[in-house]
Amino acid sequence: MGRYSGFLWVVAAFGVVVFAVQAQPVWGDHPLLLPVVIVIWVVTAISLFPTSGLLPVRRAIAAPIHRLRSVPILFWLIILVYVTFALGAWVVHFQPTNGKWITPFEAAYLMLILWGVLFLLFYDGSREEAKVLGGKLAKNALTGVMITLTTIVFLFAGAEAYLRIFYITTDAYTFTAMNYWWYQNFYYPSFNSLGFRDYEPIPDAPYRIAVLGDSFTVGQGINNIDDTFPQRIERGLNDGTDVVVIAQTGWDTDVEEYNLSQYPYQPDTVILSYYLNDIDYTLTAPDQSPDRNFQFPQQGLGSWFVLNFFVPNYLYYNLLQFTSAERNSNFLGDLVDAHLNPETWGRQVMQLDSLIAYTERNNMRLIALVWCNPVGIDASAPAVEQVVNYFTERGIEVVDMSEHLRGYPPTSLIVNSFDTHPGVLAHQLAAEALLEVLRSE
Repeated sequence: MGRYSGFLWVVAAFGVVVFAVQAQPVWGDHPLLLPVVIVIWVVTAISLFPTSGLLPVRRAIAAPIHRLRSVPILFWLIILVYVTFALGAWVVHFQPTNGKWITPFEAAYLMLILWGVLFLLFYDGSREEAKVLGGKLAKNALTGVMITLTTIVFLFAGAEAYLRIFYITTDAYTFTAMNYWWYQNFYYPSFNSLGFRDYEPIPDAPYRIAVLGDSFTVGQGINNIDDTFPQRIERGLNDGTDVVVIAQTGWDTDVEEYNLSQYPYQPDTVILSYYLNDIDYTLTAPDQSPDRNFQFPQQGLGSWFVLNFFVPNYLYYNLLQFTSAERNSNFLGDLVDAHLNPETWGRQVMQLDSLIAYTERNNMRLIALVWCNPVGIDASAPAVEQVVNYFTERGIEVVDMSEHLRGYPPTSLIVNSFDTHPGVLAHQLAAEALLEVLRSE
């Protein structure tokens, strides 16, 4: 080995040991880890101390590598397959992403991969052997094929790394792998002891406001909970009021009253954050479900790739599914139609009536925050108007976000191009509108 490659090879060997020791509690789950560490250091030690007595052992270790290098195309292919499958196994089993720390076991595994690559490339090598190898490759007709194959692998790896580092974000329908890992890395870690994306409640707060809702309330796609409108309201009031979140993604109106009643601290004011998909629980028939507008990968190898790797996942969902204007329009249209349908709207009215009655029995002030689709304000209008009129007729204070969002570029109001949940600006506008109502009491 050369000076630099040899140094890096030894560092990799040390890294395997250091991180493997840190990963010792999980050795029982990986019984091959200890034998692998021992083999690595035996081979490394033989190379570091090339005494005459160990020379035959070193030659025996190097013999298979020399035979492989004598067939350069095969040697190249083996290295490419080794790196591809080794890194692929790491990705599939550990799903490395932004916001998720690499464990000591993973670090030991990556150092092992590096050690193996350097071993194959440089162990007991020489300039003469490298020149012979290069000369054979220059004359081999399959070299162009290997260049193409290697380029594809590198491009795929680069795209996969980019998405995992810079594109851990949500989508509107929570289908993608990126969305799943956003929840794992940014949503669940923000939970308080009560299981909500919120800070701990203040038991002896002089006044309490509960924000009841779903993904619009918890701030799907917003990494920092301080940017969500419930937290902005608490900072805006700045008078000791405790603003608590009673919301989960996926909640519909049929579960919100129950969860409000189970909260350990009774609020003085309830803000109901309402979006059109709160009526989803009524859409039980297959021909009513908004999800019917999308296709999902069938079981098999293709499905496995889509589920485990971000590149095919991104291509399948974001480009083939979410960029379809027809699918998105149909999804929103189904929600609007449900509000205009007497049967489904009648069921929704019963749930809302029950929630209003609960707040009245418990002397709670109720404010309805009604969201339109930020990129489909006009398309949402018939359903939004239905909901706003319902609350207004019952004497409930209403904040209609349609007028507050109108006039802003739609892309500035949403989380990202594939997720129309309200972004930071929309949450800021919602907080400002609600603060105006809260201060008017």
